[in-house]
Amino acid sequence: MLKSEELEQFRVALIMLQSRIKGDVEQLEQDTFSGTDGGDHGSSNHMAEMGSDAWEVDFSMRIVGNDQEVLSEISAALNRIETGVFGLCEMCVEGGLTGRKATIAKSRLKTIPYARNCIECERTREQENYG
Repeated sequence: MLKSEELEQFRVALIMLQSRIKGDVEQLEQDTFSGTDGGDHGSSNHMAEMGSDAWEVDFSMRIVGNDQEVLSEISAALNRIETGVFGLCEMCVEGGLTGRKATIAKSRLKTIPYARNCIECERTREQENYG
């Protein structure tokens, strides 16, 4: 299990990551929809330019969507800290494991602080979903 000072470090890291991603999303949305990126999105009459503009908007919206998913995961991780289950693999716990047997490795949490599952369970989940 994680010590209280480790939990606080993860909480601070998650809040900082959340803040950075929110800023990125806001900036990307502003650039995409207001044309502040220097592009003249609304005035192009050339088919290739209009296609390129549409592709850029689509690409930007996919990034925003992905970032919003990460923001949701960060909120869930912050909630897990508050409820005392941060660092426990959800799939292991659902499978009946407790304590150390259900713990997500600290190295994984340092890399992906909003991780819900240990590496083995995440591999299994991905294989079931995409495999």
